Amino acid sequence: MSFWDNLINDVSMFAAIEASRDSNGKPDPFIATGIAAGARGSLSFDDTLRMGTFLGAAGAFDDSNDGW
Repeated sequence: MSFWDNLINDVSMFAAIEASRDSNGKPDPFIATGIAAGARGSLSFDDTLRMGTFLGAAGAFDDSNDGW
């Protein structure tokens, strides 16, 4: 992929993460991955790793203290 393709891919993944945020502001990893896969048709292994990295940076895997 070229630089511009990678940049567009990263922006679309970031947009999927932002769209999956719940009322508390925490992104849902399953919804975000579904949005990203639906927008592209599928996710490659590299895309899956990149999505996991973005989700981790956004705090999707942090423990919450909401009683669950």
